[in-house]
Amino acid sequence: MSNPPQPDPELRRLAPLVGTWNVEGQTQDSVAGPAGPVTSRETFYWFEGGYFLVSTYHTVFGKEAPQIGVNYWGYDSAKARFHIIFFSNNGSFTEEGNRYEGVVTGANLTFTGPARFTVELDQNGKVKMEADGTIILRWELRDSTGDWKHWMDNKYTKA
Repeated sequence: MSNPPQPDPELRRLAPLVGTWNVEGQTQDSVAGPAGPVTSRETFYWFEGGYFLVSTYHTVFGKEAPQIGVNYWGYDSAKARFHIIFFSNNGSFTEEGNRYEGVVTGANLTFTGPARFTVELDQNGKVKMEADGTIILRWELRDSTGDWKHWMDNKYTKA
C-alpha cells in the first residue's frame, strides 16, 4: 500500500482556529430578520490525518432556538480553493445551501455560500489573531436586490 499524499499546506492557514471559542456578535437588520444579539460556542479540531478541519457550533440568534451543526473545512489543491460543507439542525441538506467556497485575496480569506464571511490573515498568511487573542469574522448577507451587505462581526474569544 502506498503512502497517501500529505495534506495541502494551505490548510495550515486555519491553524489558529483550533480550540474552543465563545463567540459574540450583533446582527444588523437584514433579509434574515431584525437586528439582535448572537452568541455561539464553537470548537475546531483537525480530523485524523490533517486533511480536514472540523468545527462544531451551538449558535443562538436573539431568542430563537439554537442552531447546532458541524462544518468540515478542506482545501482543493487543483482548484486552489478552500471549501466548507456543513450539516445542521435547521434544515435538510442542499448543494447550494450547505457549502461555502473560500479564496485568499491579499490579506483576507473570504468564504462565499448562503452568506459570505471574511477573516483577516496575518503576516504569515494564517488566520489573524488580534493583540488580545481574539479573532474577528465579518459576515455579509445578500439584500433583496442581491447585493452583499454587512450583517455582523463575530468576535471569537478562547474559552
